[in-house]
This record gives sequence, C-alpha cells and structure tokens, in this order.
Amino acid sequence: MSHIPQDPDSMNCQPTPSRELVYEYLGTVEPVANRTAEPANTPPVELHPTPAPIVVRTRPLSILLFVLCFLLALYLIPDIAAKISFSITRGSERAKAEVAAEFLATMADHPAVADHKQLVPWVVKKTAPSVVSIQVIGRQEGGFGGNVPVGQGSGVIVDQDGYIVTNHHVIRDSHTYRVFLSDGRQTDNVRLVGFDPATDLAVLKIKLPELMPVTWGDSNSLEVGESVLAIGSPYSFANTVTCGIISAKERYAQDFETPIHLQPQEYLQTDAAVNPGNSGGPLINMQGEVIGINTMILGETYRGICFAIPSTLARRVYDEIRVKGRVTYGWIGITMSDRRETEPGDEGNRSIGVRIRSVVPDLPADKAGMAAGDIITKWNDVDIRDYVQLNHAILFTPPGTKVKVACLRDGESMELEVTVDQRPVRRFR
Repeated sequence: MSHIPQDPDSMNCQPTPSRELVYEYLGTVEPVANRTAEPANTPPVELHPTPAPIVVRTRPLSILLFVLCFLLALYLIPDIAAKISFSITRGSERAKAEVAAEFLATMADHPAVADHKQLVPWVVKKTAPSVVSIQVIGRQEGGFGGNVPVGQGSGVIVDQDGYIVTNHHVIRDSHTYRVFLSDGRQTDNVRLVGFDPATDLAVLKIKLPELMPVTWGDSNSLEVGESVLAIGSPYSFANTVTCGIISAKERYAQDFETPIHLQPQEYLQTDAAVNPGNSGGPLINMQGEVIGINTMILGETYRGICFAIPSTLARRVYDEIRVKGRVTYGWIGITMSDRRETEPGDEGNRSIGVRIRSVVPDLPADKAGMAAGDIITKWNDVDIRDYVQLNHAILFTPPGTKVKVACLRDGESMELEVTVDQRPVRRFR
C-alpha cells in the first residue's frame, strides 16, 4: 500500500465538514490545495480558468423518489405507448377528415367541375372514421366456453357523445357487444339505448373520447342515378368501401317478401355492393353525408339489389330513441282498400288515391268527418298513389300533428283537417 503524505494543517483538530461529491470539468488544473508552490520569480502560466464545481448532494429522500418514479414509469409505459399510438392514428384520421370536408364543401359549390370518381377518396377520408364494427357477444352453443362472438355487423357514430346507429337485427340476440373503431381502439363498455323492430333500427352508446361523428344528409333530396358509397364490415372485413348509385326510391316492404311487421317500411334501392356484415353501416352521398342505413339485400348474397333505410326516417327514429327510449307511430283510425282506384274512363289506368273501407268511431278520422267510401287523394299536399304510401305517411307523421287531407266523396272534392293520434304500442320480440 502506497503512503499518502498528510498536510500539516490537517493535523489540527477541526470539525469534519459535511461530505460533498465534487465534480470538475476535464482539462482543469488540480485542486489548489494539492498544487506545489511555484518560485516567486517564475512568470505566471496562463491556464484554463477553473469553473465553479458542480455540487450534488446525495439525499435518501431524493433517491427514494427517483426509484418510485422509475417503477411507476415501468408500470405506465405500455399504456402510455398504446395511447400515444392511438392518438397519432386518431390525429391523422381527424386531420384527413377535416381537409376532406373542406375539399368536398368547395366541390359542392362547383358541381360542374366535380368528377365523382375523383371525389370518392375524399368522401372516404371524411366518413370512414365514423364507421364502426360491432361484435355481438353471447353464449356458445351448448353452453360451453363462456361468452364468445355470436354475430357481427356495422354501425355509424352519429354524435360526439358516443351514440351509434345500427340495425336491430344486428344486436337483437344479445345485450353484450364489443365495438371496434377505425383508429384501432375497441371497447366492451357498450350500452343498448333502445331499438325499433318496425324500422329495424337500434341505438348503442359507447364511452370513448375524441369520437368523429358523421354528418346526416337529406334522403328526400336524392336523385335516382346519384352516386353513393357503402362502408361497413362485410364478412368481418372492416372498413370496406363499395361504390354504386341510387337505383330507386320509395321501395316498400310489399315490393318483396318480408315479415309482416316490416310492411310500413320505406327503402332506398342501391347497387352498391352490400353483403352480410354491412348491415347497420352507412350509405353515403358524394358530399360525405349519411343518406341511408344499409339493412337488406335480395337473396343470400350480393346480386346488385340492396336496400337502405332513408336517412330522414333513420334520423327521426334515432332522435326518438335517444330522447324517449322508444318510437311512436301515428294513426287516424281507418282501414284501407288495396284495390287500385282510377278515374272513370281513364285509359292509362292511373291511380288517383286510396279508398277508405271503414272508420273507427271516436278516433281522428271520424272526428275529422271522414267516412267509408271516401277516396283519399292527398296527404299534407302530397299526391297519394296507393295504400302502401298512405299507410307509411300516416305511421310516420308525429302524433299531435294537424294534417290537411284531400278526399273524393261521390265524385266531389273536399278537404278535411285531421289531428294524428298515437298508435297503440305493439310488442315485438
């Protein structure tokens, strides 16, 4: 062991100073206390100035806090990383959606220069973040294996608070659901707000931040031949986009075989490819607005004939379910003939209205002065073609509404005012 000489001053009995760790910069001279005295005649040597030392005091409390912060970071890092990843994806989607919305708004002001094929990617950017996949969770057949996915469909976020519109037939077999968002998030915290089997619509609600709701459009303003997109999860392929046109408007359940309780329903017909799993997803116009909720196809697989619930009806049902938890329907207390009523001698055999078969006493039609044999030609200034159209018009007129009704009685025109009443509640599965 080498001998370390002692400084004479250190032999004096002085209190021991507090211990400090002293760090000096590289390239500085040795501490003054250990420097050898220089001759008096020797000129001073220019050296780098010695900076003030950095003093770090080691305290047990600081070390403990550091250790605790380090352990907390290890625990939170996976969750933080996932949130950062989702935030980046969500931020990118939101930015694209906002840019696309501005572009489509500009194109709407210049329809002559808008090419629908070029608009499609912009419409997708605007609307796809609002479309979700819905997994229905139930018991496995035989009762083994616990809760497993038993069904799948699509939906669309229509409100920033987390309300989702989908089909009733998508969610009817369970009360437990899992929702997948386009930004990679998923949640099992899904509440069934309400449903309406008559229109095949249901409303769910999720609790997640920073949702991107879609914009409602006006299905009444659609033109046959107008381009549309369908977005959904056919056969579990999420975020699938198909393109087509509006093939027809005002299709009713009587135009094809459907369960009797769906008879008042009205549909848009489209050739945009819709397959199992698309149910509940949106039908979208070239402004990036929802103009329908995809619900049915003709046949087991796609044949080019698909049906969507018009947005004007879907939005009304959604609003009622959200506010009241159920949907109310109108009625006036009549039965109608399904026979085609025409003008005498009209070679074109054009329909002029719907004949009333019977009137229920003390209900709105009776109070308004209607009678069996009257032919209703207009409902609220809209020409009536057949009983399907009239039945739909009455059902979806809000109870309490006063409606002008034009009738023919023994060949004479007359106008009556009827106050629509609420139809008794029907119980569905």
